[in-house]
Amino acid sequence: MKKQNWINVAIMIGITGLIIIGLPFLVRPLIPSGRSIDWFWLIGIQELPVLVIIFMLNRFYVKQPVFYRLLGPLKNLIYLSLPIFLILLAIGATIILLSRHSFSGWSMLLDILAGTTLIGIAEEYLFRGLIFPQVLKALGTWTHQDLYLAVLIPSLLFACIHVLNLTEQSLSATLIQMLGALSIGCLFCAIYIRSGSLWLPIIFHSLWDFIVIGLNGAFLVPDSVTLSLIFDVGLLIITAYDLRNTKLDQRNDWIEKLMTNKR
Repeated sequence: MKKQNWINVAIMIGITGLIIIGLPFLVRPLIPSGRSIDWFWLIGIQELPVLVIIFMLNRFYVKQPVFYRLLGPLKNLIYLSLPIFLILLAIGATIILLSRHSFSGWSMLLDILAGTTLIGIAEEYLFRGLIFPQVLKALGTWTHQDLYLAVLIPSLLFACIHVLNLTEQSLSATLIQMLGALSIGCLFCAIYIRSGSLWLPIIFHSLWDFIVIGLNGAFLVPDSVTLSLIFDVGLLIITAYDLRNTKLDQRNDWIEKLMTNKR
């Protein structure tokens, strides 16, 4: 069974990579000469097929339960969400105040928000909703040590997917972005575990991409590698705090459902 779980992970990552790499090349011949593919439509070309195919694969083959119902009192969920909300608020305010990017209107922002929402839904469903529990099952137990490893592995895969951005930016910028994706991926996974719902990671992922990609007009890459590393370490500290033992003990029943395909 463990072997099958690793096979499931490999199949889902392989399909995702093929879609993201291959579909834009298949579509380019259909674009009139001299015109480029709009960012919003490029996202749609890549992310929507990923979401549909991975959903169908899970529905009829993997059969991994994905949970959307929030667990715990509202006060706890607010405390859980507050750190990343404040981070997003600070980044958004900084970008707006120091913005070098101009917008053509609300329609552009809505297009960007629609695109980043699609990214959030597709990538959270794949990496946190499916790959995380499949890795946990492959490890065989749900001890806290295995849980930490199960959080790290899909986050590493999530970071590796961003290597495809080499076509749009430099190697150094891509490596910085991959480190950021690793740290934020771990935090999104912690939020899924603590909240019991994939909706919170989806919302924060969508807002994160909207702010750091949409408002900035490009991928947000700090000029200082040192600042970037400090920021990433900060995200990992928040993750470790969210996944402290006393809080994980409260999620044993939910993790068991994740492991045993119970709903």
